[in-house]
Amino acid sequence: MSENKMSKREFLSHLVTLTGASVVAMNILSNSASAQEKRRGAKKEEAPKAATKEIDWPMVEAGKGTAAALAYHESHADADKDPKTDKKTDKGVAWDKRTCDNCSFYTKVGDKGGKEAGKCTLFQNSLVASKGICNSWAKKG
Repeated sequence: MSENKMSKREFLSHLVTLTGASVVAMNILSNSASAQEKRRGAKKEEAPKAATKEIDWPMVEAGKGTAAALAYHESHADADKDPKTDKKTDKGVAWDKRTCDNCSFYTKVGDKGGKEAGKCTLFQNSLVASKGICNSWAKKG
């Protein structure tokens, strides 16, 4: 009888993929619930008067929370030192060519502390470095 064994790297890769998928699913479910409330005529909450602009959001801190789970780093140099970083070619794009700014989850916001930054759907109310990288990178279509 043969045993199916999964390497630690394969396990972590699957774990990161599932984590990213669950974050995206939660976002979709939240948007769906908001749309249902809107259709039912629920009163919309007023936005706070001192709402922060996206550029004022904090930068994601590598090694903490979701960033640690997704092996997010602000640069390939930092990511290269992390054993959790998935360095394989993904969808025909080599690891060193994958960055946040060419990921489908990324939307450019502007300049933050001398670095180009943007929103990532995987990190709510935080910004990522445009030249950052994580294991949930997805090719822009």
